[in-house]
Amino acid sequence: FVMLPTGEHPLTIQFERQGDATQLALRWESEFFGEEPVPSSVLGHATTPAEAKTQDRIEHGRYLFAELGCGNCHAANDWNLRSRRGPDLSHVGSRLNAGWMYAWLKNPHEYRKSAVMPVCLETDQDRADVTAYLGTLKSAQPSTRAPATDEKQLDLGRELYEQVGCAKCHDQDHPLTNVGSKYRTSADLTDYIANPHATDPHGRMPQLFLNAGERHLASAVAGHLLAPQRRPQAYPAPPAGDAARGATLFARHGCANCHTVAGAAPKLAETPEAPPFGQAVGLPLRHYWDFGTQANAQVQDQVTGKREQVRGKTAFAAGRGAENAAFDFDGKTWIELSHFHRPDVMTIAVWVKTTRGGSVLTWARPGGGLRGSRELRMNIGQDGKNSLCYGEYNSDGGWRPVIVRPTDVNLVDGQWHHLAVVRQGQSIQHYVDGRPQGSAGVSQPGPGDYTDRLLIGALGLQQNPNNVFQGQMDDLSIWEMALSAEQIASLAQGNSPLAMAQPPQREVKPFDVAAGCLADEVKKTLPNYQLEAADRQALQQFLATVQPEHHYHSAPLTTHDLRIRQFRCTACHQLHDENVQTGVQVDDEGKIIRLERPPQLTGAGDKLTATWLRAVLLEKKRNRPWLNLRMPHFGDSVSDLPELISQSCGIDLQAREAKPDRGLAEAGLAMVGERRGQVACINCHDYRGINRRKDGVVPAPDIAAAARTVRAQWFQRWMHNPSRLQPGTSMPQMFLELPPEERELRIAQLWSALYYQEQLPLPKGVLDKRTDGTRIIVNDQPVIFRMATDTPVGRVDRAINVGIPGGVNFTFDAVSCQLKYVWQGPFLDAGPAWNGRGGNPVRAGNQRLLGIKQGHTLRLGQADAAAKPRFLGYRLEQQLPIFRYALGDAVVELRIDVTESSVIQRFVVSGAPDDVLYVGDGETRFRCETGQRQDETVRFSRAPEIRFHVELLVGESDKN
Repeated sequence: FVMLPTGEHPLTIQFERQGDATQLALRWESEFFGEEPVPSSVLGHATTPAEAKTQDRIEHGRYLFAELGCGNCHAANDWNLRSRRGPDLSHVGSRLNAGWMYAWLKNPHEYRKSAVMPVCLETDQDRADVTAYLGTLKSAQPSTRAPATDEKQLDLGRELYEQVGCAKCHDQDHPLTNVGSKYRTSADLTDYIANPHATDPHGRMPQLFLNAGERHLASAVAGHLLAPQRRPQAYPAPPAGDAARGATLFARHGCANCHTVAGAAPKLAETPEAPPFGQAVGLPLRHYWDFGTQANAQVQDQVTGKREQVRGKTAFAAGRGAENAAFDFDGKTWIELSHFHRPDVMTIAVWVKTTRGGSVLTWARPGGGLRGSRELRMNIGQDGKNSLCYGEYNSDGGWRPVIVRPTDVNLVDGQWHHLAVVRQGQSIQHYVDGRPQGSAGVSQPGPGDYTDRLLIGALGLQQNPNNVFQGQMDDLSIWEMALSAEQIASLAQGNSPLAMAQPPQREVKPFDVAAGCLADEVKKTLPNYQLEAADRQALQQFLATVQPEHHYHSAPLTTHDLRIRQFRCTACHQLHDENVQTGVQVDDEGKIIRLERPPQLTGAGDKLTATWLRAVLLEKKRNRPWLNLRMPHFGDSVSDLPELISQSCGIDLQAREAKPDRGLAEAGLAMVGERRGQVACINCHDYRGINRRKDGVVPAPDIAAAARTVRAQWFQRWMHNPSRLQPGTSMPQMFLELPPEERELRIAQLWSALYYQEQLPLPKGVLDKRTDGTRIIVNDQPVIFRMATDTPVGRVDRAINVGIPGGVNFTFDAVSCQLKYVWQGPFLDAGPAWNGRGGNPVRAGNQRLLGIKQGHTLRLGQADAAAKPRFLGYRLEQQLPIFRYALGDAVVELRIDVTESSVIQRFVVSGAPDDVLYVGDGETRFRCETGQRQDETVRFSRAPEIRFHVELLVGESDKN
């Protein structure tokens, strides 16, 4: 330590890096506060040095290189600089108006000043031809019905646009002018708002409505944008174009370098290659079985060279290419591999052709050993024939499957399909034919070190494996990384895993930074980004620093600052002197108004654990549900940001904090709960989702989660003096009257109680009062509560209650297998079920949206058929239940999507021996766009699988 008297001091730090990235953190302490990072607010330059200004321009050039996607054409993999890709164009013809696409191709900057798309095509006819080609790229999935746009919905959309964060980014540089004329229908715009990453995984548009239960909110925002943001006149139809010539132009001009077109892209060999700026870097491929050629078929790992053991019949079939071989599984054969423990981060990719499905790749422990059977499986048909599952079981966490059921593709149609599953910690994402299916799910934590058997084509829980695959497999690869969406799309387009792992190297020559796309006059055959002079000069200055003779090293702080700028984090958050916010303001009448402000990013890495940062940024976890402003979800594009935030504060990611003394936990728990005459944590904080706060109390994060969200050292500093870390906070300074030693003990006791909270009982006051304060809180994920429930339409003894983010809830009857009641407002008060001896029915809310006494159920053959349903349970999809029940010999799956204005029941009926009938009740109006309707009955003809949905109209219970 260096002793510093009060006042300003010139400070010079000389540091020489050894090897790659190095940690460096500046800290201080005084008699008034403990050791802490030196805050950025006390550091600055009296006069900004010239070299700092130069470096700022270089960093702006680095930002432009990444944002403009320069590396998509100019290979520069060894720069550790990720180039942004354009939207996925696989189904663009189903989403966007042809007139808009034609105008966009002509001049993207005329539509939006901040556009990063260059002008690539020379003539109007070229643009017409490419527009015609893009118009052929359509989805096989039928478009959804346009949402209602009544005045209430428009008002809700306007309010959401201002509150949740849309207006923070869509300023004068990123306007939404004419966006209403871009999309074919309001449903298409709703799809994009609800899940932007489905079509633009590298874009800067985040997902703000994080689950299927909030689609109605995305629809409201879309309705708000469509009306005022249309052109006075629609975009005129483009000139007639030649789609075949457009496909050739798409390849010739390098469009596929930036855009994915799954299954329909021109051959990449036709795409031009620009001079490389850096060497290509291979991806970490651990194992790869291509099964050889038809002339030399074999079961050999192309990475290790090991020949694998086939258990059963060795047979091959024609692979996807003219000469390729695929392994032919007969339903009795599997391949035994050399076992290795499942990595915590990995990707599995494979081509399959099947009509039956089965296990693709499984880890297991036969017999279970001392702690029960363990398994990890990737298979087809886990829950319904057309389903893809990645699931894991161990006795610590039970069975945790992540299952998707594609609606736009049939995995068991006897055609080749590319499947992939990406594991990143607990986050699991499925891909089918190069496109993500569903949102990321959650599996077991930690590395899979509990198995000892690895099989292709079967599940090895028993000595004689089961769930054996039937069909063909080709190009099965296991990667020691989470492949990106475009890398998986590249595999689905037929690129070889070996070529991606061992890319050919091209000679890198010195390049002219003032030529090509950066010339003052760009040639017509080259992409023209229409750069301002300052931007062009910044790019040139950056490129001058990365000539071939230079060496590159990872620089977490530089990459951190780049990500913060790319994703405009400071549009909402304060970081150092950017977007400085106050907690209160005084209105014209002198009243103090508390302002809503998100947490600061200054020092976030010192405050938050890397695990929690990952949970927030990649797994959609939230702990401030009361904020109107929402934390956006940017998907895999920010996969490195959790670690970068920690590293930017000098945190050693390999270091592990010591566990607190378990013996202190009980005393700490007493401080969390109610104490006579003393402040209790639960007066302001939720605890395990239970709210004991009185009306008017400023809400605070769930304190039970503190030990996994914040770092121990930060917690200690926070408890000593909250206002020093966050001026204006409502958090009081605790234990101020105690001697220093006792104060430290109290803080240690409290931290121990929070660290071991899962092993402790609930604190006093959380549940020992009657029903006040036992309401179940629905935050950012749906909540399911099974308990007998009293509703305005009667008691439901075997009720399954579902609370959905956004304040809409419903009750399902597991006896009649029927939706019974939908209400708006708070979820259930669990007091009757939990208090005293418990077991008493809970009561649904009074803000009724829909109630059904009888009807709105299915029948077989005739409307008065006597077959009674038999409940089979439910599975979770995007955390919402898919109810399953038997109706005679048929199996029914029912998903219920509810909003404030409609309730949609989505049915899938398999194995029905007769026609299926949907029977209403004569009171609640409903719509059904398929089937044959007569009065209150809709008939669906017998088929192996029948899919349909019925929309119940909320608030309309008059006779038809």
